[in-house]
Amino acid sequence: MSSFSSNLERLMNKRDMSDSELAELVDVNRTTVTRWRKGIRSPKLDKLPEIANVFGVKPLDLIHDMDDSKIIEEIHNVSSQLTPPRQSNVLKYATNQLEEQNNDSDDNLVDFNSYIQEKSEVDIYGCASAGIGERLYNEPISKEFVRGYVPAHDIALKVNGDSMEPLFKNGQIIFIEKSHTIKDGQIGVFIINGDAYVKKVYVEDNRLTLVSLNKKYKDLHFYDNESVRLVGKVIL
Repeated sequence: MSSFSSNLERLMNKRDMSDSELAELVDVNRTTVTRWRKGIRSPKLDKLPEIANVFGVKPLDLIHDMDDSKIIEEIHNVSSQLTPPRQSNVLKYATNQLEEQNNDSDDNLVDFNSYIQEKSEVDIYGCASAGIGERLYNEPISKEFVRGYVPAHDIALKVNGDSMEPLFKNGQIIFIEKSHTIKDGQIGVFIINGDAYVKKVYVEDNRLTLVSLNKKYKDLHFYDNESVRLVGKVIL
């Protein structure tokens, strides 16, 4: 839509004026006004003063974009005529637009090269098996440098094996939030017969199933009389 057509429609809406009414005032047919308003055609230059006179504006005001102060004034003029519920909708929309604008600012940009090169030192408390069982320790047994973002965590473990691929690779560092509870379908670290395993868990009435993401490994099933202890949830 051109500046003229958008300005014309704005002025007509402000006065609640129909295409037929404007057509009669400036001596053209209704179809011509409709085409002006939709941006299909533009009026001849000698018609601009007539149209401007109808709305009490200057001819140049019809063909130029509104400046910032006029836009704000127009927003106020229009919104002040709305009912309170519709004014609330305008406020919500404007607030969302401001949030999007702030989120698009340079302050929120991340230097990706710096991000992937950044390293943090992490205490490792042992390995979590993605295959055979592994031992956990009460104290850190080693330190590792991890590239990129390190979430807040209670302990960090190294994955040993490929049973949780493609999500976790052999040798990958995972971060654990210690917990006594876990939701069905979450991934956690479990102690089974003294060894630590990282698996996805499903709970039924009297059976607990630990699932490997790698389909070449069978599910592990445990019943009420078998001892399985939850260490915590893997932070994803």
